[in-house]
Amino acid sequence: MTKPHYNRGFSAIELMVYMAIFVVSAVFLIAILTAVTRVQTRQVSSREIDEQLAFVTRTIEEHVRNSSLIDLTSGVLSTTLILRTSTSSTDPTKVYASGTTLYLEEGSARYALTNSDVTLQDFSVTKYENPGSAALVDVSVSLGFNTNKPGGGISRSFKTAISRVSAAQFDSSVYPTADNALDLGIASKKWRDGYFSGNLEVDGHLGIGLNPPASAGIKSSGDIGFSNSASGLILMSPGGTCYRLAVSNGGVLSTSVAACP
Repeated sequence: MTKPHYNRGFSAIELMVYMAIFVVSAVFLIAILTAVTRVQTRQVSSREIDEQLAFVTRTIEEHVRNSSLIDLTSGVLSTTLILRTSTSSTDPTKVYASGTTLYLEEGSARYALTNSDVTLQDFSVTKYENPGSAALVDVSVSLGFNTNKPGGGISRSFKTAISRVSAAQFDSSVYPTADNALDLGIASKKWRDGYFSGNLEVDGHLGIGLNPPASAGIKSSGDIGFSNSASGLILMSPGGTCYRLAVSNGGVLSTSVAACP
């Protein structure tokens, strides 16, 4: 005679064991998934920051190298990079922060150098003079990834020094900010040559070869020559009449009435 079969369910102990195994497995799976997600987020954050840092530094480097002048006070930290250029549409060129975004301004046009994926944490520049060569600017940039995800809030900093490679060129007048207040060069650091196609006006004393004393308007340590015989030294008489001093082929001096300069 065949014995009857009975359906047997899980006991309470077996059910608790299975649930414990499921919970432990779920915890491990969640931990693994969280770790993978965090690593992936960090990789995305790091790549985005590196790409934007590279773009910012390349852009600043290109503009500094092609500029005519780094318009900053030497040795003074600044949060705005000001460059003068030889093209009126891009002069002046500025790089500065506004909020958490870094901007490039060329004349009246403005462009964002960073997007909303990152936040600008720091931007500073310092100009340094390089005697005998072009000036250079020290640039410091710090960016952070803009996210609230765990593991994604990373930041990177970059610092570099860039020098100009082009000579200074201007397409407009160059003048000081105040009258009779600024100098062009100093006694210990003189400009070498100067070329002018128009007039040169000097309100003070003019020294050629040496510093002129206060008693002399013009003093030279060398000869003063004239390129043609029609030109000469014009002197004013006490009565206000001006005469040109000339010389004949025999070396005889003569004077003739001339317009007063």
